[in-house]
Amino acid sequence: MKPTSVIIMDTHPIIRMSIEVLLQKNNELQIVLKTDDYRITIDYLRTRPVDLIIMDIDLPGTDGFTFLKRIKQIQSTVKVLFLSSKSECFYAGRAIQAGANGFVSKCNDQNDIFHAVQMILSGYTFFPSETLNYIKSNKCSTNSSAVTVLSNREVTILRYLVSGLSNKEIADKLLLSNKTVSAHKSNIYGKLGLHSIVELIDYAKLYELI
Repeated sequence: MKPTSVIIMDTHPIIRMSIEVLLQKNNELQIVLKTDDYRITIDYLRTRPVDLIIMDIDLPGTDGFTFLKRIKQIQSTVKVLFLSSKSECFYAGRAIQAGANGFVSKCNDQNDIFHAVQMILSGYTFFPSETLNYIKSNKCSTNSSAVTVLSNREVTILRYLVSGLSNKEIADKLLLSNKTVSAHKSNIYGKLGLHSIVELIDYAKLYELI
């Protein structure tokens, strides 16, 4: 039987390695690529079929949600499991909205990743019950506008803004013009009903976006 091909994407080599070791418990899984460069993954997907991609939501030069769309344009059947150390409420909600097959918090036991992979490859989705309950809670309902209204690019820029990056630094990271970043920043404020970076930081802290 042909082994199940898996790509692991994370900015930290030690995490990529630990996931690979974890998945070696299943002899039917074959790690075909480990990288943090979305361009390398795109090149690979254009020439060879892949069954599953395990990736961090935060990737250099892009974000997982935007990258998921590009992945599906190349290989519509590939399954995607998101990993993140960020708020389960917000990011699991975005993962569901984006059409991912699963979401696992890096704060959880690593065996959750192994279990998620097994579930996803068996045709199911994997969003832990506590995450789904959290999404349905009043806190997440209050925050639903941020989950559903902001675009993928706006979410990325929001994260950079509240982490202290200037418009120019964000523009350099995302290969955008300062004018484009400023426009996105204004859109974020408008959609969330905020008026300053201080309010944005308070909002992000309140709803555990950082």
